[in-house]
Order: sequence, then C-alpha cells, then structure tokens
Amino acid sequence: MRMGKELELYKAFIDGLVEQKDSVTAKWVLEGGFPHTEDNQAKNKFLSSLTLEQKSMLAEMLQEEHIAGIHDTLAYINEMMDLDGLELHQDGESYPNDAFESLHYDFISRCEGDQWSE
Repeated sequence: MRMGKELELYKAFIDGLVEQKDSVTAKWVLEGGFPHTEDNQAKNKFLSSLTLEQKSMLAEMLQEEHIAGIHDTLAYINEMMDLDGLELHQDGESYPNDAFESLHYDFISRCEGDQWSE
C-alpha cells in the first residue's frame, strides 16, 4: 500500500479547498458591488445604501457562510464515506478516510493555519 501518495493527494485536496475559501460575494460587497448587470441592480442599490461598517459586517457573515458551506459539504462526504462506502479516487489512488481527523475538521484546521501532523 502506498499510503504516502494517498496522503499527499488527500492533503493537496484539502489544501486546494483552503485556497478556494475566500468568498467572491464577500469581496464584491467590499469592493464596489456585484458585476453591473440588470440582474444585479437591486443588490448593488442595496449595497450602496450601507455604510462601510455595515458592508464589512455583511462581508464577514458571507465569508463565514462560504466556509461553512464547504465544511458542511465535506462533513456530508465524510458521512457517506463512513456509512455508505463512498470513496474518493485520484490518479488511481483512494483517499484515506479519516487519515487525520475528518475531511471537514482538516479543512477548518488548515483554514486556521494549523500545520499537517506527521
């Protein structure tokens, strides 16, 4: 068994999600609004009525929900792996299930800046 490659793929998968943790929507709230399309006019009008402090709070809430969405998806995948035999495969290798803690725990830990344990 080549656990080394499996673990490296697993770590890269989690770290790839960590790289995607920043919410584009939160960024738009802070940086001038949604793309200027007809569908976004009401959103941008709403945002223009907010103070910078209110926009910052809204962006923070959106960012937290973005991370929570990734977390909850990983928790569901983990549950499916634990209970229903779901497997994740890459390059012919199966990701180890719960190699450290769990997909969702490892994601949050890495978002918080924790290092991988050996």
